[in-house]
Amino acid sequence: MAISGRAAACAALVFPSPATTTTTSLPSTVSVNPRARHRSKATPAGVAAASHASGGAVLERPAFDQSQLDALPVAEEGGDPGRLKDGRRSGSGDSYKVLLVDDVRHTEQHVEKALPQVVPSITAEAARQLFHESRLKGVAVVIVAVKEHAEFYAQMMVRQGLRSAIEPESDLAS
Repeated sequence: MAISGRAAACAALVFPSPATTTTTSLPSTVSVNPRARHRSKATPAGVAAASHASGGAVLERPAFDQSQLDALPVAEEGGDPGRLKDGRRSGSGDSYKVLLVDDVRHTEQHVEKALPQVVPSITAEAARQLFHESRLKGVAVVIVAVKEHAEFYAQMMVRQGLRSAIEPESDLAS
């Protein structure tokens, strides 16, 4: 079986023969990474390296298969520390109400799209109801959560272009 000059040069780099003690001249199309001899013996996954006393060659990294990565599942409902208006509760500490404040810039479609992205336990239908409640009363309670989570939800609502506020939930005022 005949081996081409290029294949022979690559084979000589990767598998040098004991008789070859001098530097092998390479064809102009073959490039060798000069930093390959400075690499440690443990090579990163996916990189094939051959080391030899006179240096080594590093093969190109194989193409990464994107099909191995699945898209993250979108959270529909639940998984939310806090409680909704119906009194279900998880978490501890002082409770704060996250409020959707009425604004002329809010549209029903925008609130319907943005609120479920910010608060996973809010459905599109619940977001529409909160939009209409905020239009009627000036403010609507989105969720009740511990202070840190309430601040996070309020900040995320602002980033989505919604006016929001938090206030402590007091049992006396209800």
